[in-house]
Amino acid sequence: MRISPRPLLLITALGAACSAQIRPFVPCKPGTESIVGHAEGITFKRLVLTESSGEVGATVFVPDSGQPVPGIVFSHSAIHGANNSTDLLRFAMALARAGAASIVLDGTIEWQQPNDNAKRPPHVMACAGQWLLLNERLDTKRLAVAGAIGDWGGGDTPLCLPGERPCWAGIVIWLNFGQTWQYDWSNTDAMLTLKGQLRMARFAQQHLHLAEVKPEWLVPGARN
Repeated sequence: MRISPRPLLLITALGAACSAQIRPFVPCKPGTESIVGHAEGITFKRLVLTESSGEVGATVFVPDSGQPVPGIVFSHSAIHGANNSTDLLRFAMALARAGAASIVLDGTIEWQQPNDNAKRPPHVMACAGQWLLLNERLDTKRLAVAGAIGDWGGGDTPLCLPGERPCWAGIVIWLNFGQTWQYDWSNTDAMLTLKGQLRMARFAQQHLHLAEVKPEWLVPGARN
């Protein structure tokens, strides 16, 4: 499996695309978050983001830290394949144990047959990123997006438009899965296996400078 390095190239192109079509950013309306619990050095929260298209629930994982931490926005909370499924909440929790904060939008990538139906509107991703930037202490030079995202550039994206603050800029990596582009397809198939999840987690570990992700953290029911 090859994990695409394309996000590092996309960032340069997006600046020009967004400058050409400036649109005012209409922030979503987050409801009051609730702390669900705290365990293994991680605080768990729930909140609802209200968009013009409706409400989207989200789960937040925040590691205990005296320093700013990397941040990740996940487009979905699960992948459902033909023979097995992947809990992206558990995957995000593993990355939180390694040192990254995440906001995971509710929703399932239906992958019984590969398709692009799971594309999440970029504006929802941008709103989730805004919330995380405003409410948690993040290292803005270590940001990432994960999952199925709608069309990039020229509009509302996880990156900011000119003059918007705060914005999910400076993305280091895109953990790309959930779509039928060449590498996204193979990554999605791989994410339905423990080996593929670990490889993707190690990719995030390397580029976001996290602590080592232990394989057992990705196994259902494991407590080590």
